[in-house]
Amino acid sequence: MKKILISALFLIAITLSYFYGLVSHKYALPPFPQILSLKEHLLPLTIGFRDTAGRAEVPCGDLIGGRTMVALVFGQSNSGNHGETLYAPKRAVFNFFDGRCYRAVDPLLGATGDGGSVWSRLGDLLIDGGLYDRVIFIPIGVGTTTIEEWTRGGYLHRRITNAIEQSRACGLAITHLFWVQGGSEPRTGGRANTERYKKNFTAMLRSIRDHGVTAPIYLAIATYCDSGPIPDIQAALRELADPKRKIVIGPDSDVFYKDAANTWEQVHLSHRGLELSSRAWLDVLRRAGEK
Repeated sequence: MKKILISALFLIAITLSYFYGLVSHKYALPPFPQILSLKEHLLPLTIGFRDTAGRAEVPCGDLIGGRTMVALVFGQSNSGNHGETLYAPKRAVFNFFDGRCYRAVDPLLGATGDGGSVWSRLGDLLIDGGLYDRVIFIPIGVGTTTIEEWTRGGYLHRRITNAIEQSRACGLAITHLFWVQGGSEPRTGGRANTERYKKNFTAMLRSIRDHGVTAPIYLAIATYCDSGPIPDIQAALRELADPKRKIVIGPDSDVFYKDAANTWEQVHLSHRGLELSSRAWLDVLRRAGEK
């Protein structure tokens, strides 16, 4: 009888553990977030949308040369696939991922999220506007991340260097860097907070330059969080601008959040917000003298 009772209790415990595992995954209850965080810190290159099923692969060698933009896009959620609506480019827009090139379609391979992105839309705009004949995006953004995690020594820095190494091995030379990050930084700290951000960003960029990437880096003013924009980080991003170091101010994404029609899930972009953001990026590139 005692053995039967122990066996029954064991089966009940296993069953409850199984169902709690399902629920914890769905609703992000402990220990799922902790386990996921550990996995991501140990294996940062596995983060992001990775399902290539149904994706049209194109030889990367066929995309080399001519008026081709190759843009590494990184930062937090609004550099990834966290927008409200999906988009499939109609022009020659491609997605580099894990050493291969694919026809771009949302969600883009490599970044977190399973929604829409700014980049898929921007690719069409750049080609329709006559700036490029083809556009290749290398998306590696990770939602809810800080500058310390991306800078040299941070667990996400390997994502940057890996993207550089893989794209170079395929004959692709990065022509642009698009940085969209700031909303996960501390809200308080004043001047020290601003200088902390600038120091970490500078170290990150120095490492990118050390890896042979001389492309200009465009900094979106993207600091909006649950409680609004973060002035310390807005100041840091603007102060980092330096034409001699090829650091250019990108679109001010924070202004989009003044109109609720542009937002989705509070801190992400709605369909309208995605459209506005992609056009803002186009305007910035035009003003920067893109041909």
